[in-house]
Amino acid sequence: MQSIEELSLLLSDMTKKEINAFLHEILTDSEIVDLSKRWRILKLLNKNFTQREVAKELGVSLCKVTRGAKILKKQNAVTKNMIRKIEK
Repeated sequence: MQSIEELSLLLSDMTKKEINAFLHEILTDSEIVDLSKRWRILKLLNKNFTQREVAKELGVSLCKVTRGAKILKKQNAVTKNMIRKIEK
């Protein structure tokens, strides 16, 4: 857990360009694709796509989509607020 806290602290002091470069340095291409897909899952669910529609659209398992849906159902989900900021 300490590593996540360290990363959070470091990222908070970085520019968008530095964060982008950092993520490309530490993540493999496959990890970047997976992370991007997870984000797209959340965004589509937030736009009221059904879980099955999202799974079909992105070619992912329903289990992965269900995980995203559970996140968005949480009362104070940080992820929900992040999506709202971007979609304004």
